[in-house]
Parts: sequence; structure tokens; C-alpha cells
Amino acid sequence: MRIKVVGSGPLAAQLSAALSDRGYEPTDSAPYEALVFAPWDPAVMLPRALAELTDEEFDLAWQQTMDAAIAACVEAREVFAGAGGAIVLTLPTTALAGGDHYAHWAAAAEGIHIFTKSLARQWGPEGIAVNALAVSPELVLADAVVAGPVSIATPAVPDADPGAVIEFLCSTDARNLAGQLLTVDGGLWM
Repeated sequence: MRIKVVGSGPLAAQLSAALSDRGYEPTDSAPYEALVFAPWDPAVMLPRALAELTDEEFDLAWQQTMDAAIAACVEAREVFAGAGGAIVLTLPTTALAGGDHYAHWAAAAEGIHIFTKSLARQWGPEGIAVNALAVSPELVLADAVVAGPVSIATPAVPDADPGAVIEFLCSTDARNLAGQLLTVDGGLWM
């Protein structure tokens, strides 16, 4: 199976490697049967106090992330050409808990979460499974310590690997899910 992974940061690289290790072919071009949207890059996901946030910084976090998600998903739907497929949109669990100095990125991540549900409703009847995968902020934020803890507990599964879950969400077995958010962060967010 060919899977397009959108993103240039460590999360995209980790997910591409996990899929490749499991026998899938990560690709940058059509045709493909599944899309993984993982744009989160610590090099650009910098902490910033909300009161000091510039229009450009908000545009980078919110508008450019949402524009990229829409473009990637619309392209995937065209590539699937009525044959069905899978779209997996990733987001940090900061969207679920908020994050000090990361309000702009948490807003973008929650936007992706809601976008997932809307696409699932709209494109599910076409055989396109659209779901989301939430990952630990440590995988994507420039400084997860500044954001604050997602949980006061220690992880139940330290160093949780989202590889097997992304494989499942891209498979035909996941076509029975619609608009769901699966979380692979070691159990920090429950």
C-alpha cells in the first residue's frame, strides 16, 4: 500500500519510517491509498505568550496549518477517485489540554480535530475513512515543558510508539471508524 505522509518534521519522519518498517510504501506523489497529515514541526512550533503573539505567528500556526490540511485532504479525495481510502490527521494532545504559551498551536490542533469529524461525516459515504491520531506534545513542540503537563500522572506506557496505530488507521480494517480520535501518548491524556 502506498501512503502519502505530509509534513517535514520529526513526527512525519517517524511515522514514515514506522510505515516503511511495516512494509508500506511512503510516497510524495499519487497514486496512494492513504494520507497521513503530520505537519507539526518543533522547529516552527515555538512558544509565545498570547498577548505578544503577532499576526504572522498566528497565521503560521492557524491559517497555514488549516490551509495545508484542506489542500492535502482535497487532493487525497481526488486521488482516491471514488475507490475509497483513508485519511489520518495528526495533532498533539496539547489540543485537548491546552498549553501555556502554545494557545496558537493548540487552537490549530483543535481545528484539525474538528475538521476530522466534519470530513468523516461528509466523505464517509464515499468510502473515505477520516480519523485523527493525537500524539504526545514532546514529539512536536519546541519546548513541551513550557506548555505544561498534559496530565499530572506519569505515562502508563513510556515512549509509546504511534507506528502500529497509524498502520491500523491507514488500513481497510479502520474503514469502520469515522471521525474518531485515537491517542497514543503513553496514557498521559485519558
